[in-house]
Amino acid sequence: MDAVELHPWNATIDDIEHADRLVLDLDPGEGVPWDAVIEATLALRGILEAAGLESWPKVTGGKGIHLMAPLVAEMNHDSARKLAKSLAHRLVDTDPDRYLLSADPAARGGRIFLDYLRNGRGNTAIGAFSPRARPGFPIAHPVTWKQVEAGIRPDVFTLAQPFRPARRKAA
Repeated sequence: MDAVELHPWNATIDDIEHADRLVLDLDPGEGVPWDAVIEATLALRGILEAAGLESWPKVTGGKGIHLMAPLVAEMNHDSARKLAKSLAHRLVDTDPDRYLLSADPAARGGRIFLDYLRNGRGNTAIGAFSPRARPGFPIAHPVTWKQVEAGIRPDVFTLAQPFRPARRKAA
C-alpha cells in the first residue's frame, strides 16, 4: 500500500456512529523518564480494569504508549470521549504534578499528557502496524503486558524489523 501514518477511527464501517474502542495515549513531555511512562501505563491499566475494561498496550512508534480498550456496550463517540476523560482524570487526581489532561505542549513541563482526545467522532490514533514518518520508520505495534513491564521502548519496531524489537541505544 506504500503509505505511512495510517490513523483509523475508533469505529467500524458497519457502525461508524458508535465507538468500538477507547484509546488513551500516554504522551510524555520533555524530560519525562521512560520508566515513569511505564509506571503510568500500568497504573492506567489498573484504572481500566477497575472500571471493568480489558485493555492492551500498543507502542506508538513515536514517544508514547496507547492503551486500547475494546468497548462491549454500544456507546456513541461523545460518551466514549467522556468515559476516556473520566478514566484519565482518575490517574491525574493521584498526582497532578506528574500527569495532566491539557493538550497544550507548554503546560506539559515534565509531565505525561493523558490524551483522551483520541476519542470522539472523527478522531483518530495511529493504527497498529502503521509505520511512522520518522527516521528509521518506527512502527506502531501491539505489545504484551510483559513487554511493557520489561520497559519496551515505543520505537523498537521498524520497517527493517517489524516483528521483533530492534536493538536501540539507550536515550
